[in-house]
Amino acid sequence: MNCLAKIPKLLLIASIALVVTLNGCSDNDSFTENMFVGKWKSSKVTTPVYLYANGEWEIMTDEGKVLQYGVWQYTKNRIMWSYMIDGRISHDLNAILSATPQEFRLLESDNSITTFSKLN
Repeated sequence: MNCLAKIPKLLLIASIALVVTLNGCSDNDSFTENMFVGKWKSSKVTTPVYLYANGEWEIMTDEGKVLQYGVWQYTKNRIMWSYMIDGRISHDLNAILSATPQEFRLLESDNSITTFSKLN
């Protein structure tokens, strides 16, 4: 078989590889978990919200008093908050509308939007 006969086969293989790669990218997350780690000011509460790299979160006063805490998980362009209220574990899954190093916005289950601004 000569080299010219191999070109269509190579193009077909390259095309399939490109389609598989592009399809794989469409399912990838747009953000990374590290983008959300830090101390944040929420548009819904006045006390800072801390998101830690180990998956824990807490709402803590400047004096160090923890008002609420739980765990958070980033997956597929969403953040799931888990916490305990009245002895029951609850989960709240919020879609991420946008995220930059200084701010992110979440769509709440009641369709409201919460904005988190980075605090230093």
